[in-house]
Amino acid sequence: MHRALSILDVLLEIFAHLDPSESLSIKPLYRSSLVALTTTCKIFYEPAMDVLWAHMDDYGITPLLGCVPRLHPLMYPVDRQSSRFRPECVEPLSEQEACQFLRHSARVRSFTASMWSFKHLNLLTTLPINTCVFPRLLVLHVAATLADREKHSLSSLFLSHVLRDSFHGLENLHIGTFTVNTINGLHLLSETVRSCKQLKHLECTLLDYATWKHLSNLPTLATVKIDQGMYEVQLDRDSVNFATFLNLTSLKFHLRTATNIITLMQHSEFPSLKVFDIHVVTLSHAETEQIFYALSQCEAYKTLEHIVLRSKSRNVQGTDERSLPTATTQLLRFTQLRILKLSLDCPIILDNHLLFEAMSRWPHIRSIELQNTPLVTFRGLFAALRLCPDLHGLAIDIDAVNIDIDPEAEPFQHTSLQSLAVGSSKTEDPEAAARIIFSMLPSISHVDHDWNTSEWDEVNGQLESFRVSAVNV
Repeated sequence: MHRALSILDVLLEIFAHLDPSESLSIKPLYRSSLVALTTTCKIFYEPAMDVLWAHMDDYGITPLLGCVPRLHPLMYPVDRQSSRFRPECVEPLSEQEACQFLRHSARVRSFTASMWSFKHLNLLTTLPINTCVFPRLLVLHVAATLADREKHSLSSLFLSHVLRDSFHGLENLHIGTFTVNTINGLHLLSETVRSCKQLKHLECTLLDYATWKHLSNLPTLATVKIDQGMYEVQLDRDSVNFATFLNLTSLKFHLRTATNIITLMQHSEFPSLKVFDIHVVTLSHAETEQIFYALSQCEAYKTLEHIVLRSKSRNVQGTDERSLPTATTQLLRFTQLRILKLSLDCPIILDNHLLFEAMSRWPHIRSIELQNTPLVTFRGLFAALRLCPDLHGLAIDIDAVNIDIDPEAEPFQHTSLQSLAVGSSKTEDPEAAARIIFSMLPSISHVDHDWNTSEWDEVNGQLESFRVSAVNV
């Protein structure tokens, strides 16, 4: 048979495009079909088994141990008595059983390890000390509940035969927030991340300085997400020497304070960064300004498309600081901006002139959500909207008391805007405001607003009335 018509070649090409992330309703059929294929023909066996065992995210280590005939009844009990077995009372794998286990574990590319599932570690104690159980592993998720972390330590997992030698070639590492519950565990996590030389995607708790320095030098690293976890790690601003994070495109933080974020942004360039997403519990006005300034000064200002900054803090520095005087002008540098969402304790200064200038600098903008000073009038709003035809979501405070535009005298329609929120904006003429919105924003049928601005309920009622009248004409 001509090689171009080889059934095996065609089959392997099909296998390469199978999607292991299908819905749960499809997965059983997907897996049973692969199992059937392994018994159809010897030439199909190896490639089908490679696909079948590649993604074990939903199953953990149980199926691998279930491949050992002696352990199968214990892994998949058919009665209550079998389900109560104690792993420590079961003999470890024999040499032959270890071969059965390793033959399939070598196929695994993506694996989810729960602390609970590693109660079976004693069954693997007979494996040779230099055995790499998952030599082809690319994706690892480690998850622990609050109950798990009281019974199992991170070291028992990371230092076990199962994972110890699998990190060098790892591309995706996700360590759950509750996994690290001791200072030693935090150090072990940092050491583990530093052992990853091909990492592309990282999600974990706070890391130490040495680990951030390692990450800053990784050319493969594309996305990082850091959650607070249980412990605080402070980076020393006076002795920081990071590389550029050359190919990092997404940086996300969920933290209590912004200190480490500011340090990172001030001491690196991030020339490929597109997504900057931060949720901080306590964020002072001064720190907010520092974040905006650091962003605008590093190379990321050329590439950033998505900026989200949220804080739950209220009046961190008292009532004397009521706005962010330079935030808007610093944001003007981001000419590739598509999404901007700021939810902060203090509003940014925004008027007709600044909004117009911002829209002229952000030709690709698609969504804006701000807490701003309500100085933008309807005239200023529509002048700015003319510059951003792709904008589909807008949430800003406006001065709707000052009706300074006549939609009949100055006809204009922005057809792509799908959602409009006005926060705590005030209006004294709901009918006039509704007529402007109905005439100039034809895709807006409802205006979102804060609970304490009931006059916008009247605006929405008028919008509905105008819509019904237009349909009946």
